[in-house]
Amino acid sequence: MARGETDLSWQKEAICALPENEKIRDFFFSTEPTEKYQAKNLCFLCPARQGCLKWALEHRQIWGIWGGKDEGEIRRALSVSGAGQETRRRRFPQCPYCNARPSKLESLVVDSPNGGRWATMRVVHCTSCDFTWRSRTSANAVDAYHVERAEKLVKAEKEKAKKLERQLKRKMKDSERAARRQAAIPKR
Repeated sequence: MARGETDLSWQKEAICALPENEKIRDFFFSTEPTEKYQAKNLCFLCPARQGCLKWALEHRQIWGIWGGKDEGEIRRALSVSGAGQETRRRRFPQCPYCNARPSKLESLVVDSPNGGRWATMRVVHCTSCDFTWRSRTSANAVDAYHVERAEKLVKAEKEKAKKLERQLKRKMKDSERAARRQAAIPKR
């Protein structure tokens, strides 16, 4: 595929494109919770779900339901606001395909298939389900998660070491007191 082209081969298998699902197609951009629910349920029956979701993430489709995920879930996975701007969210992204925790996500730099000016691209890979999507904002959020997690582990280890040091000092003081008491007791 040449640069700028889009692979839409997944659409051939999409059950939302079938004539019998024409009524539900409008539900993919509905604001009604029951209609959104019906659209999402159709997605979970679809063999094209993974390709649809990957396409939506890579093309920043932050409106509507794609691959069984609504706009809120897609924005969270991409770490973007409603306006499509990169944002730091309170919660880190999960795998949009299998909902694996952020600890199961890794950001990678891979060669771009088209090369050119941008020889590499950033992708996020889920180690639980092997789902991968291209997104700089998602990769940034995953990196931030791992940095924050590492910092918390270092802090916890330091606290643990301080606690052990305090316990050791307390035991030493207790043994010194016991030795002084022992020395102060007259021998008979």
